[in-house]
Amino acid sequence: MAAHMTEDQTLLKDAAERYLRDSYDFNQRRERIAGGVYSDPSQWQAFAEMGWLALPIAEEFGGLGLGAREMAILAELCGQFLVTEPLIDALAATHAIIGVSQQRESLLPRVAEGEVIPVAAIDEAETASRLTPAATLTQTDAGWHLLGAKHWISAGASATHLAVLAQSTDTEGLAWVLVPTAADGVECDGFPTHDGRGGMNCRFDVVLEADHILLLGQPASDALEAYRALAMTLSSAETLGATKAALDTTVDYTKQRVQFGQPLASFQALQHRMSNMLIQTELTRSLIYAACNAADSRHEDAARFARAAKVKATTVGRNVSQEAIQLHGGIATTDEYIVGHFFKRITALESWVCSKGEALKEFMALSPP
Repeated sequence: MAAHMTEDQTLLKDAAERYLRDSYDFNQRRERIAGGVYSDPSQWQAFAEMGWLALPIAEEFGGLGLGAREMAILAELCGQFLVTEPLIDALAATHAIIGVSQQRESLLPRVAEGEVIPVAAIDEAETASRLTPAATLTQTDAGWHLLGAKHWISAGASATHLAVLAQSTDTEGLAWVLVPTAADGVECDGFPTHDGRGGMNCRFDVVLEADHILLLGQPASDALEAYRALAMTLSSAETLGATKAALDTTVDYTKQRVQFGQPLASFQALQHRMSNMLIQTELTRSLIYAACNAADSRHEDAARFARAAKVKATTVGRNVSQEAIQLHGGIATTDEYIVGHFFKRITALESWVCSKGEALKEFMALSPP
């Protein structure tokens, strides 16, 4: 996100890009993932020290009080450098759920310091919709009883706490509950994912104190909508970063690869294909900018912009990354070469929180202001 930035946004991007370029090596990432380590604690602590985790936290709670545009800058760089730490997951959960919760004063400083790594858990195997959980929260004499299961928790293997979406049997509405992954009554099974971030399925039969209850009733429903919209925007920005990096890698490759006595980049047919890839990537960038600006200004059409960005980014990301693999040939499908990893991350992001199909249906259902 290099264009139309304020001075502070430019400084954020330059500093973050410099750090990731110097400290986030692709081959070291591969070795770490092969060993079943999906998140590097030293990297997460560095993110905290640089203020990245404090971006969406209000200044009154020790944060920077910044918005979607700044978070999207980091999300795009996460895609460019294939960051496996759950940065966009934590930013979205912090801003949309914890940041408006009853416990924000005690939790937000711990998030900013990197002590709490929150990841939202909304998917279930038993329900057709992510918006109607089967997991239940019931108030008892012993405390709040959370019962149910969550599946396919992206980056769950790296989380210290899960923001669990449940159905409150007392308020007859939704509830958000913050559950430590190491708590008694929580059983989690981790599994590798093709994008290298590690997922988790969790079962809950746990009694919690009141300070674990984040939101109940209508505020919980409002937080769900805000979380989904921000997640769509940030996943679109990360997809953009991976898409542009796949394109840049492809352009460099075609300049070096010689066929019929001349570089592949000299063939007009391939030039046209790569030009179209660039045009679609930059159109996606413009739409993501618009979605960020709409979110930060609380525009009445912000929900439609978020869904439009999701649909555009996933469509372009898949097309460009597939073209990148085809232009490279067989080498792009090997684990040792980075292009295939861009495709894997883009594919995983397609269904995170809200799929392309869901976003399109919701976009069409929302009436323009």
